[in-house]
Amino acid sequence: PKSSKATKPLYPPTRRTWDSNYFGVPLQNLVSSERPIPLFIEKCVAYIERIVKALCVLVDPGLDLVVMDVAVNAVAGALKAFFADLPDPLIPYPLHPELVEAAKIVDYMERLQVLREIVNKFPPVNYLVFKYIITHLNRVSQQSKTTLMTADNLSICFWPTLMRPDFENPETLSTTKLSQAVVEDFIRQSHYFFYGGEVADSSSSEGTPPPHHCHSMVEALLPLQLPPPLLETPTPPL
Repeated sequence: PKSSKATKPLYPPTRRTWDSNYFGVPLQNLVSSERPIPLFIEKCVAYIERIVKALCVLVDPGLDLVVMDVAVNAVAGALKAFFADLPDPLIPYPLHPELVEAAKIVDYMERLQVLREIVNKFPPVNYLVFKYIITHLNRVSQQSKTTLMTADNLSICFWPTLMRPDFENPETLSTTKLSQAVVEDFIRQSHYFFYGGEVADSSSSEGTPPPHHCHSMVEALLPLQLPPPLLETPTPPL
């Protein structure tokens, strides 16, 4: 009989080492029953959504868009770095094969139903944080007419940090588009997955090109380029 080819394990990519009690710490160490979402994530999400809202409304004629772009770039990068440096990815490795197989389902409603069954297998802490960040990304995508941050763009930029695949594994490289499509479905259909809502129209356009001053906002969502670990600043002598 033909022997089946052994599948290479999903080894996590090399992570940075932080001398920190927050970055690189297991997610369950950062939450409690009173605060199920890490404060750092809450602060980043609140800031990004405030900036996006300000760009859409532009109630302040003196608003410095260049400064805002720089600031939101830094916050979005820090948020992605937080997820990239978790000891285990927010989307658990054991569920990656199931998610990839679900992405291959042609019938859209059947695919969403299977994805909903899989997300319900997340550990409780991961589920609540994943629900929170995906809901945030869905809200951001609703303003894509102004910011160009569509569900597709957001999924391209966030899926590598949420899933943390091993890009040295050829099998991983062959499924990157499927993994990205899974995260896009979660973003686009967050109300269905997490709030019992109806399925959103997946064929509807998410927006037209924004005014020229908003184009650089997309830079905040480019795939994460991690900086080197921060060096400890020596304490000056008294």
